Parts: sequence; C-alpha cells; structure tokens
Amino acid sequence: MAGMIAAAALLWLAGTAGRWRCLRKMGCRGWEAAVPVYRTWLLFHELYGSGRRMLWLLLPFYNVYILFRYSADLALAFNRSARFGLGLALLPFLFFPILGFGGAAYLDGSLSRR
Repeated sequence: MAGMIAAAALLWLAGTAGRWRCLRKMGCRGWEAAVPVYRTWLLFHELYGSGRRMLWLLLPFYNVYILFRYSADLALAFNRSARFGLGLALLPFLFFPILGFGGAAYLDGSLSRR
C-alpha cells in the first residue's frame, strides 16, 4: 500500500514539475502549476484568450471532446503534433515533463483567438 502511494505521489510530482516548466515557458509564474483548478484556467487563458472556456469541462460527454481539443491545441502551441496532444490528454504525468523539460518553445499567439 505504501509503495502505491509513493508511486502516485511521484507521478503527481512529475506532472506538476512538467506543468511548472510549461507555464514558465508560457511566461507565467511556475508556482501556479501547483494549484489544480487555477492551472487549468491559466492554460485555457493562455491558449484561447479566455479562461471561461474551461467551464465547458463541466458538461458531461462534451468535456471529453474539450479535453482532447485543448490538449491538441496545447501541443500545437509548443510546435508539437496533435498526436503529442493525445498523449498529453491520456498520460499527462509523462508528456507534460517531456514538454516542459524538452526543447520545445511556446509559440505565443500561434492559435487563433476563438
């Protein structure tokens, strides 16, 4: 039981560290990655110009589409493929550190403000 808790804590820490670096690349403060709802709002705000779009995640079934769309748009904003965005949606604890600690640079204003 303790091993599972340690593994879960390590995965959470890796994902948070990756998000921290991603937010730093986007020009935000890194500590904001440790606040769960706020970091999602902040990523939506940086990608789409409005954090209110995050509220679409509250709708059942449609939230799955929004999650995959947001992940693909985030990957494209870092000049990665949409398949990388699929990885961000399904395995964020693995793909956020790759995005944050890798050589990908944030392309500010690359997405149309919808």
